[in-house]
Amino acid sequence: MASDLPNLRHLRAFAAVAALSSVNAGAEAVNLSQPAVTQAIAKLEAAFGAALIARRSSGSYTTEAGSILSARLARFFAQLRSAIGEAAGPSVRRDAGALSALEQRITVPQIRALITVAEAGSFAQAARTSRRAEPSLHRAARDVERLVGRPLFIRAVTGIGPNKGALELARRLKVAIREIDQAREEISALQGSVSARLAIASLPLARTLILPRTVNALLETYPDAMVEIVDGPYDNLLLDLRSGSVDFLIGAMRNPPPAGDVAESFLLDDPFAVVARRGHPLFGAAAVTPEAMAGFDWVVPRRGAPIRRAFEHLFAGVPKPPRIHVETSSLVVTRAILSETDRLTLLSRRQIAVEEAVGLLQVVPFPLPETSRPIGVTTRIDFLPSPIHRTFLDLLRLHARAQSEASTDPAAQMRRSR
Repeated sequence: MASDLPNLRHLRAFAAVAALSSVNAGAEAVNLSQPAVTQAIAKLEAAFGAALIARRSSGSYTTEAGSILSARLARFFAQLRSAIGEAAGPSVRRDAGALSALEQRITVPQIRALITVAEAGSFAQAARTSRRAEPSLHRAARDVERLVGRPLFIRAVTGIGPNKGALELARRLKVAIREIDQAREEISALQGSVSARLAIASLPLARTLILPRTVNALLETYPDAMVEIVDGPYDNLLLDLRSGSVDFLIGAMRNPPPAGDVAESFLLDDPFAVVARRGHPLFGAAAVTPEAMAGFDWVVPRRGAPIRRAFEHLFAGVPKPPRIHVETSSLVVTRAILSETDRLTLLSRRQIAVEEAVGLLQVVPFPLPETSRPIGVTTRIDFLPSPIHRTFLDLLRLHARAQSEASTDPAAQMRRSR
């Protein structure tokens, strides 16, 4: 990601010209000669593939592409200053002049080195993965440490690696760099080539129905877009979102949100059901009770997950709670285990719509209490969506609303949609 970041002096020069509508005034503001600023803008125009400044007798003004870059640069530099200020400490944050001086001194190679080491976990591993000389990485990353005036690295069993401060600084730098990526994508779209990348973190329910239909609809409008769908544990996906690696996280909402820099938006309610294989002994029982279900082994997610809390609530009053020998949030693993055993699980009807439609899994006839989880989309609070992001969100809400208003039998809905 940092490897695509243009020269910061060039970006500052362009930002000054855009703000002052003058190459000469911009050059004076950034302490460069007028030819140097002109050359910097020319290099940026080549990098972004578009004219950024229109020169007239009355001054130099941003083109439409230049206005896009100017707006994104304002956000980029604000996030860069904030990240450096947090790393340097409260005394620097309170001193605008000192903070500005630090922000002016950091370079792309230093940013690249810090992010590479933070992602790899150590200097040695970073050198291997990036194919760069370890002394070069060490020198550039240590320059950042000297810049902020606080330790960023510690010695561990695997070698010298980032401490928590370095990881947080790298995360925030990646968020800032995403602004430049989005500027590049928006300028490309302006020229009729929508090759934007959407990175979406998805928990199991969204992957079943909502997200595939949304992606299909999006690609009908933007056929050249690249959609990356990432799955994994919630904590990992949340970190990906907060570091700018993904743009959206779709899945069960947390209350309150687990981090102060993210916001959740409701999509639909997701009712739970007890699920078993077709032909499970409970389907022949005269009555299904919590005590009867407690006699079977269960497959459940780890503690803290919304479904796990619903499971614990279901059996709170049962003298002998059910046995748990498998903990997993993987629908693939759960489906395989249930299909060959008499184990039970608690899932949403929408999550097993495909399996229910083909007769692999069935819902046990037990009326759960008002048990459901809200499904939503999580974004960074400071996230500014591009046009393609806004289209994705509109389509996501449209399909969520349609699914919420449709039949309460997702399996029947799935059969009808074929």
